[in-house]
Amino acid sequence: LFVAATSLVGMGVQHREHQNLSKRVDTLEANSSKNNIAGRKLEDSPSPFTYDSGWWVADADMFRFPLGIVIGDRYDDCDYGEAVLAVGLLDGTLVGNCPSGNSSVAFGAANTASGKHSTVTGGSINHASGQDSSVSGGAYNAASGQDSSVSGGVYNTGAGQRSSVSGGAYNAASGQDSSVSGGVYNAASGQRSSVTGGDSNDASGYSSSVSGGRNNVASYDQSSVS
Repeated sequence: LFVAATSLVGMGVQHREHQNLSKRVDTLEANSSKNNIAGRKLEDSPSPFTYDSGWWVADADMFRFPLGIVIGDRYDDCDYGEAVLAVGLLDGTLVGNCPSGNSSVAFGAANTASGKHSTVTGGSINHASGQDSSVSGGAYNAASGQDSSVSGGVYNTGAGQRSSVSGGAYNAASGQDSSVSGGVYNAASGQRSSVTGGDSNDASGYSSSVSGGRNNVASYDQSSVS
């Protein structure tokens, strides 16, 4: 009886193993069939490219890329967003452009566009993190406020909503709708404030302005230093 029971158990195990193996074979055959069909579709479809003297020339049609395009080097440490465009090569430290925000664009060298709809179109080591923010060029610039922009220069920051820094160095536009046009170490911290240029000036009052000079402060509402 023991031998018979053991034999029946063994036969049951073998039957289950045979069933599992049959299912795996069926799955592989189904996947192979799908791949063959997809391959035939590709073979039957006309190519949208024509080879001409070392160049692949695309047909005059619209092309749709749901996720994105990388032209140049792929940056392995980048978590690419959706509907993005990256153009550039890895730098000497193997850092590349990273459009991680959805619908973002990163050109230049080692630039990051992490905000939704953000763009960095040139320069190096710039970062556009605010939604709809942009950095046009320069180096070590940051546009962190929503709709903020930095046009160029170095170490400039547009932190306020709709703030802008046009150029210069170490300037900061942190107030809402504030702007710094140039110079060095200038700050527009008040809402709708502006600093045109100079050195170490601060427009902190509401709608205040500093035109230039050095170490000037416009701290009262609608105050100005010329």
